[in-house]
Amino acid sequence: MAYLALYRAWRPQRFEQVVGQEKTVAALCNAIKEGRLSHAYLFSGPRGTGKTSIAKIVARSVNCEQQEAGEPCNQCSSCRDINNGNFMDVIEIDAASNRGIDEMRDLREKVRVLPAQGKKKVYIIDEVHMLTTEAFNALLKTLEEPPDSVIFILATTEPHKIPETIRSRCQTYHFRRLTGDEITNRLQQAAVTNSIKLDEEALLLIARRANGGMRDALSTLDQVYSYKGQDISKDDVLDVLGLVDELYLAELVDALLAKDIPGIIASLDLAMSQGKEAQHLVRETAFYLRDLLLYSVMGEKAQLMVVQKAALPQLQRQSREAKRDMILSALRIMMETAEKLRFSEGNRFLLEMAFLELAELFSGQIPAAAKPAASAAPREKKAVPAANPQPGKSKAAAAKGEADPAWNRILAGVKEKRVPTYALLAQGSLLGIKENTMYIGYKKGFNFHKEKMQEKANREILEGVLRDLYQKTIELEFILLEDEQYNDIVVKKAIEFFGQDMVQIKD
Repeated sequence: MAYLALYRAWRPQRFEQVVGQEKTVAALCNAIKEGRLSHAYLFSGPRGTGKTSIAKIVARSVNCEQQEAGEPCNQCSSCRDINNGNFMDVIEIDAASNRGIDEMRDLREKVRVLPAQGKKKVYIIDEVHMLTTEAFNALLKTLEEPPDSVIFILATTEPHKIPETIRSRCQTYHFRRLTGDEITNRLQQAAVTNSIKLDEEALLLIARRANGGMRDALSTLDQVYSYKGQDISKDDVLDVLGLVDELYLAELVDALLAKDIPGIIASLDLAMSQGKEAQHLVRETAFYLRDLLLYSVMGEKAQLMVVQKAALPQLQRQSREAKRDMILSALRIMMETAEKLRFSEGNRFLLEMAFLELAELFSGQIPAAAKPAASAAPREKKAVPAANPQPGKSKAAAAKGEADPAWNRILAGVKEKRVPTYALLAQGSLLGIKENTMYIGYKKGFNFHKEKMQEKANREILEGVLRDLYQKTIELEFILLEDEQYNDIVVKKAIEFFGQDMVQIKD
């Protein structure tokens, strides 16, 4: 017999087997038992919480030849045919691929035909929110005045996208996320049945990362089982899911609190060298910060998502060192970075920049002993002459690789104030200064750096450094050089801004 995936093997076949959703199950079972079924239902809720499974149980129950107390027998010919997908009067429609008005018009014509095999014709429309506006309008009349022999069950993960005209004609049931205990119990049953030895930490990790979805939990167990075999440890789950250990996250947050830049970069290098994805690292750090925030507020009562026994002492210490408003700001940075990583190819740089920003954020609250010693003498402020080209030497020539003392002093001043801003600025090049405006160019592929430097916080840091160096206010202009031939474009821009007479090009 072909192997059946665990989430399919453990799909409930009767109402009494459904995990969670007690109110929904009780209402539907009573309606079937008492013959008070509505003509249309809307099941909404997160993925993997039982919407389609309960829809199929309803379809079997209303067509079952030996129904008892609202439950299907799963033994009669109707139940067996529905389970095998051979029942003509139970029609499953994927709205994601059948979303147009033509499909709904075709459905409207077929609804008029009486059931061929069973007592009721049941239409299960999954991901119904994917239908077009025209398709919803075509479905509306059918939902308003359906034949007595037809039941519609609409399932969606995004109920807010369903038109009110549709929702008002359906009985709506919201499916909640399952609790950790509910998922853990079902995973233990599946493990015992399949002779899988699953240690406690691995079990808790799978249950927590399922995010309330039973299907996700069973699919993860199935995936780790295929990879590792019958003996499954926490490390096996981490490897398969591409996650990092909570001890690693705890040490990373320690480095952030201490503003240990080399330690942060070394930790990120280690994770990336082990094949971890930047997006996973950001997400895992966000989960750890979430645990840190909740623990700082609720203490031992907090329901932790990532941290287990091994990293708990570090979490307790960090909750005393980190301020709550800083943790909230750090969480926002991580969430914004996770969104950017979805659409960016420069994942490594975005990752490093995000963690440098976190280090800068936490730097004001680390113990005094951990702060770097201040320099004995203040940095000498020197006025730098406004970029007057020297005879025989041009701005473009300097941009081709010759040392530019003014640019180096600017970079050093920015680095002293804020490391993330320095990292952004260092990817650009000084094109020159004209009429109290400084022009800074970025090569193709560094548009992100340019846009970040244009943000108020980074721009103000650079403007402050320029005021110190030049003893006057300097305006800033950031330019994207959209040509792979960088040197030629720099020459072109230099001529454009400073004039042909001011630029001399030396080969």
